[in-house]
Amino acid sequence: MSIDELREPTDATGARYTPDWASLRRHHVPDWFRDAKLGIWAHWGPQSAARRGDWYARHLYGPYAGTEDFERDRTARQTAHHRARHGHPSRFGHKDLCHTWRAERFDPDALMDRFRRAGARYFVSLAAHCDNFDLWDSTRQPWNAVNVGPRTDVVARWEAAARAAGLRFGISMHAGSWTWRWLDAAFGRDSDGPYDGHLTAADGHGTWWEGLDPRALYGPPRRPGDTPTTAFVEDFYARLTEVTERYGAELVYLDDSRLPFDDGSVCEAAPADRARGLDFLAAYYNRTPEGAVSIKTVAGADRGAVLLDVERHQFGGLDPHPWQYDTSIGDWFHSDGETYKSAQEIVHLLVDTVSKNGCLLLNVPQLPDGTLDDEVSHVLDSLGAWLRTCGEAIYGTRPWTVYGEGPTNVSGERSREARLDYTAQDLRFTRAAEPGVVYAFVMSWPDDRKVRIRSLDTTPATVTLLGSPEPVTWRGGPDGLEVRLPDRPPTPYVQVLRLASA
Repeated sequence: MSIDELREPTDATGARYTPDWASLRRHHVPDWFRDAKLGIWAHWGPQSAARRGDWYARHLYGPYAGTEDFERDRTARQTAHHRARHGHPSRFGHKDLCHTWRAERFDPDALMDRFRRAGARYFVSLAAHCDNFDLWDSTRQPWNAVNVGPRTDVVARWEAAARAAGLRFGISMHAGSWTWRWLDAAFGRDSDGPYDGHLTAADGHGTWWEGLDPRALYGPPRRPGDTPTTAFVEDFYARLTEVTERYGAELVYLDDSRLPFDDGSVCEAAPADRARGLDFLAAYYNRTPEGAVSIKTVAGADRGAVLLDVERHQFGGLDPHPWQYDTSIGDWFHSDGETYKSAQEIVHLLVDTVSKNGCLLLNVPQLPDGTLDDEVSHVLDSLGAWLRTCGEAIYGTRPWTVYGEGPTNVSGERSREARLDYTAQDLRFTRAAEPGVVYAFVMSWPDDRKVRIRSLDTTPATVTLLGSPEPVTWRGGPDGLEVRLPDRPPTPYVQVLRLASA
């Protein structure tokens, strides 16, 4: 069976989806997503104000019971920074960090133009991170970007800019089952006293946050291990529905291994709450038939009902279903002194992902004021320049018979992302929408200027090197196709051969 045959056609009956997997499996990942290949993600919010990277709103409180090994070093660094700069978290906690984030130079139109020129075909705005702060004019969460911090509807402005630039628009929502355990830290204490999760609205008299209730941000008082309340679950889905409906999100990224509150390994919700995810999916797809909702673990039979998102991991082989690979140029939130991926590394990741039937969602760390630093801007501009030359081999393509050939690949079926040292023998492939055209990506320039393609069983009628004014020569043989390249590569990164049959 071919990859295209695995995709179910749009339901011609017009039947409405119902909240059960049998009905939802009639949905399929939309063609606009399969064609787009590259999205830009603004994983930007109050935690950017600290300039110390991801998970700061949790780690500012310090280590506590349940801290996992991979978090310990980062927790120690962020805790030390916070106490040196702001003091004890009874006086300055996550709520106060939200107040310091002002986004005073935020220009979404200028940024979106840069993202468009970098080659993005869709854009995803953070709606709420695990810190439970809504970035839109939320009717249910008073701790939002209109009431606190920037005093502007960040999601609305991103959406308007994306639509004006011709990009598809999506949102990412992390304030689900993660938040319940993530902000347990705010209810801790140490020898200097309890943290600010214990505060109530009455404690705000005479403070900057007078009139706001910290418990709306941190959730109800609880101990580690307590299970989410039904009210907490209902509030999450009401907020998720509001932000997706109001801004017409065509992609909804859910930061959960399954539908939120529907995975016992994350939290143990009541049986009635476990149906809320299916209710949301049915309502969303009835409203947005060409939408997609992503989660992190999806069985094969459900790969049309939900899109598989793979965070900072690469697939070892071609997947028959469309999928999304998400990563960042650096840390998820801006961190001073961080090491960024180079443009070459991102091109390699994009090509490898597309050859294996995926799309790349690339996060762009923003400074607290809303601008980009020079290094991030350079990476985006370099990526865009490569795509202007080689984009025809990326956009709108589908996987070929094999994803590639050569000695370099991740180990196993799925592996943590890593910078791979590609050789001149490493190739990746896509095929064009038009019949008879295959693209071969040469992942490293060969010193002898010879490319050998062993996966072809016929000799193409024409071979061209995208971006090069010089012709190439080629000949077929029992060991495949040998192409002789010009003296100089036309791009600084991956080179692309267009192979067309008669």
